[in-house]
Amino acid sequence: MHRDWWRPRWPARALLVLAVAGLAWLSQAGVAQAHPVLLRSTPSDGQTVRTAPRQLDLWFSEPPTAAGLDLVLTDRDGKAFPVTARIADQGLHVVLTGFPELPRSVYELRWSVVSKYDLHRLQGTLVFGVGLAATSSGRPAESVTGPAGTVADAALGWFDAGATAVMCGWVLVVASAARRQITLPAEPLATMWALAAAFGMLSVFASLFRGVRQWSEASGAGSGLAVARDSGQLLRLSVREVVLIVICTLLVRQSRRVGSNSRVTLLLTALLLADLVLRAAGSHARSGPFSLTVLALHQAAALTWVGGLVVLGILTARLAGQRMIRVDLWRAFGPVAASSVAVLVISGLLLTGRQVASVDAALGTLYGRALLVKLALAAALLVLGLRHASGLHPWLRGTLRPVAAPSSRAQVISPLLGIGAVLIAVVLAVTPPARGPQFDKPEAASSRADYQVDDLLITVSLGPNQPGRSLLLVDVVSSRRPSPGPVTAVTADLGTSNGTALRRTPGAAQGGGRWQAAVDVEATGPIPLRIVVGRNQLGPAVLTTTWMVPSGLAPRPVAVSNSRLAPWTNGVAVLVTLVALGVCIVLVRRHRRARTPVAAAAREERVPSGVR
Repeated sequence: MHRDWWRPRWPARALLVLAVAGLAWLSQAGVAQAHPVLLRSTPSDGQTVRTAPRQLDLWFSEPPTAAGLDLVLTDRDGKAFPVTARIADQGLHVVLTGFPELPRSVYELRWSVVSKYDLHRLQGTLVFGVGLAATSSGRPAESVTGPAGTVADAALGWFDAGATAVMCGWVLVVASAARRQITLPAEPLATMWALAAAFGMLSVFASLFRGVRQWSEASGAGSGLAVARDSGQLLRLSVREVVLIVICTLLVRQSRRVGSNSRVTLLLTALLLADLVLRAAGSHARSGPFSLTVLALHQAAALTWVGGLVVLGILTARLAGQRMIRVDLWRAFGPVAASSVAVLVISGLLLTGRQVASVDAALGTLYGRALLVKLALAAALLVLGLRHASGLHPWLRGTLRPVAAPSSRAQVISPLLGIGAVLIAVVLAVTPPARGPQFDKPEAASSRADYQVDDLLITVSLGPNQPGRSLLLVDVVSSRRPSPGPVTAVTADLGTSNGTALRRTPGAAQGGGRWQAAVDVEATGPIPLRIVVGRNQLGPAVLTTTWMVPSGLAPRPVAVSNSRLAPWTNGVAVLVTLVALGVCIVLVRRHRRARTPVAAAAREERVPSGVR
């Protein structure tokens, strides 16, 4: 039997097989998706147009920084044309204007952008023809650093996240021990403070090296300082380095003293929370204050839970022979671990709905696949944690069995599962979420709509209903007989094009007619539309509405479902919140009932026999 102790049993073999299969599944999506992606362009690469475009459009999967735009437009003879760029559509759409009317030729647009989230630089070439046949450049958009940059980001992120987890776990253990009045021996206490300080220094250097990498990549074709300032990453990185240095200073000072200080522990907790918020602000998953808050809570719960398991595994190994202290530490960790799990589940559901567009997006992208693997690891860790809780708190099962701490094997497997989940979480942090126009369910957008204002029936048509030069047609018909007055003028405001005067087509009726004008459509999605119809002796009739311009992206084939995932995950998050509150109430009542006989027995022992 002793010869076979090293052979893994079937659960370990199953975990090994699942890990290998998960890594193979993740590798199918490729590491290139960790950088911003060019979704489409107008004109597209290799397209030939009859008339010269008034603007050029580029759509990206992530918002680029205005300071990092580098655009050069030349014809086939090398003549350069001036280009003015602006960012629209919530930062995902780059509109190029300001160039003169392009003569008949073949043109090349060399572009380079920097992601606002992680300062990765993406560059590419777009070739199109005006009156002359053009062929594709044959060079797809590529990252300046390529897959090697993604691997480096993930490695630095692993060091940073692991170090932060250890610091969070140790501060949690110290606070829990102080609350339960658990006295730790001086030698293991000083060792753990020193270990936390060492991991704090590792986090400082990992964060600094990662910032230097991003800065050097962002300054590939311009001022790295301007790009970092425009994206907001310069302030975030600077503040985070200061916070980490202060944390390290406190940890080093505390390691030289015997015991713990409640004020230092409280200050460390506040600083670690600030560090987690700053970390979340640099993730691809941020998309507003709400997402930032939920992501920071999610990371805090995950790193606290995993870091607590790692720290307790190390600390209890150094407390061999002191069973009561080990059991007390694990019992003190239980409520915090349960709270962390509840926060993880609720925040994870909210984030999934915001970062994953649909089931197909989850199954077909690196972000979605990594998320599923992370969920599998977290589920295995949760099952193991429930087993530990039943041994540490027998009252959960209504029994009076002796309290049992986790076994030595469990104290190794639990941190390993948690570390695996954190490693996958770092992959998610450096990977663009599975959302965006390329994942959206195609919306029905008609190029014709009917409205009624006062006695006028107004029919609006826009063709082609896409960015660029389009023809706006407005049919006006009065429903009153006879018509109260002829239509004398029609003007339209579409998006940023204001006061466009429409002209009447020949043969129009006196009481209305068809009016038309060429307009520039500069964006996709809902854009404001305002039409003013003027008539003699009557006030103007004003139509105010929203016009839908489809994105024009090629529809993705449906594998399982391309319906939005957010309504379902948000509903489940609300349900889990209610269930968690109910379970918390039940457990508190059961815990009080379990403690009542013990407290009564203690009081009986303290009362002298002569007093009874």
